[in-house]
Amino acid sequence: MISNSAPPRRPRITVLTPVYNEEQTLQRYAAEVTRVLLNHPDYDFTVLFIDDGSRERSWEIIKELCRADSRFKGIRLSRNFGSHTALSAGFDRAEGDAVCTLACDLQDPALVILEFLEKWRQGAKIVWGKRRARKDSLWRVLCGNLFFFAIKRFAMPKGSQFTTGSFLLADKAVVECVRQFKEHNRTIFALVAWTGFDQAVVEYERVERMAGKSGWTFGKMLKSMYDTFIGFSMTPVKLVTRLGISVSFLNMIFICYLLYAWFTGNPLAGWTSVMATVTLFFGLQFLIMGMVGEYLSRIYIESMRRPLYFVSETTESHD
Repeated sequence: MISNSAPPRRPRITVLTPVYNEEQTLQRYAAEVTRVLLNHPDYDFTVLFIDDGSRERSWEIIKELCRADSRFKGIRLSRNFGSHTALSAGFDRAEGDAVCTLACDLQDPALVILEFLEKWRQGAKIVWGKRRARKDSLWRVLCGNLFFFAIKRFAMPKGSQFTTGSFLLADKAVVECVRQFKEHNRTIFALVAWTGFDQAVVEYERVERMAGKSGWTFGKMLKSMYDTFIGFSMTPVKLVTRLGISVSFLNMIFICYLLYAWFTGNPLAGWTSVMATVTLFFGLQFLIMGMVGEYLSRIYIESMRRPLYFVSETTESHD
């Protein structure tokens, strides 16, 4: 007796990989991903490269990889918009049942994605990759730990299992939610964490970069932390408000002292204390003005509704 039942459909998974000046790593990345993911019998993988305005041969290599294997696809942004915007472009174009992110340098091993998928099949809508150990410089480790503590304490939703870094899996329901965010100053892991949904964590060991130089500089790390605080936490505004109240209270005490000295015939001699006080208050005033200006500038940027990015080429258009 011949059965007419069709074989079960394999889950379709899109792997998003931002690329910026990675000509030294792309071939090895493709070989490793093909070996570990694309040839896996249980999943139907597609890799989407997002060239974030590379200035060397990265885009040419991406086109060669896509011509050789249709499971590789690529888009090229018109200029360098930053890795989080590049990932947003990938989320906008990702298809399938779930989306994973994977850096081109493979410091986050491709094999861990299979562990993500096991957690996903058990019901998790978001799966985070948590670095158990990392072969990075001491300053990167310390800054990363400080970043994680501050964001978890002051910015992210209570109970979230998020980890810093954009190595994660998101179910298609989460992807649809992320697509609704429109802000320009964005951090992908923060947007994903903010959606909520059931979450799980997979611990792994981060390895050394196989080639090239990381574009994740100290300045970019600070900017990511700054954008996350401004976009997801009211702590900076509350801190400035409390600072203003505290300084105003101290100022009242100082004024009372000046009046007491004047009435008792012992006025304050010299300008040292006066100038120190004036300098302090002017500094605080400019700090508060700067904080207010930062929020106003972001409101202005969002009100203009500029496009988040532009795509200049796709590999499908060449095909």
